Amino acid sequence: MELEELLKFLDDDNFLNQVEGHKIPNINLYMDQVLTFMNENLECYKRNQDDKILTKSMINNYVKSNMIPKPENKKYYPQHIIAIIYIFYLKQILSLDDAKIVLKNYLDSHFNLEEMSSLYNVFLAAEKCEEEKIESELKELSNSLFDNFKEDYKDDEILFLFIMLLASRANTYKVIIERLLDGRDKESSLHTKKHIKKNKDTIK
Repeated sequence: MELEELLKFLDDDNFLNQVEGHKIPNINLYMDQVLTFMNENLECYKRNQDDKILTKSMINNYVKSNMIPKPENKKYYPQHIIAIIYIFYLKQILSLDDAKIVLKNYLDSHFNLEEMSSLYNVFLAAEKCEEEKIESELKELSNSLFDNFKEDYKDDEILFLFIMLLASRANTYKVIIERLLDGRDKESSLHTKKHIKKNKDTIK
């Protein structure tokens, strides 16, 4: 079977379906409502039918670790929902600690509905463009591999090569994100040291 056949799922309208901004309830939700909303709207990411995208213990852990702000009177704001969606994306490739750094740096300064909704809509639009590019690139890569190597290698070998190239690409993105985080941490640490030194000099 050619790779093109295996990649037919890319043409499915439900493949990597986005949680569009207008779908996020403009009211505060209780835990059970958050779970229902998230598991229904991110269902396309399930690998197995019994998988859960989000659980009560996950949300509680996000709150306890200060990854997201505490709910108000046991209710979660729309911006909580956006933050949890971001966590879902981040934890697919990053450790929870790194995901926390990424999100907390942002939420500490921007946890309000207006700012978060605005940037979230920009993210969705950019993601849609990237998704279209990726679909085109994957089909082109699969066709290229099959056309160039079908005479010398079996289908299962070409599929293995394709998967390894995708894994390599995913790992490259992961390393880039980690480098960005490490660079930000160093810059923040340097700024803190300069601030402490400045205060000490002022006291003298």
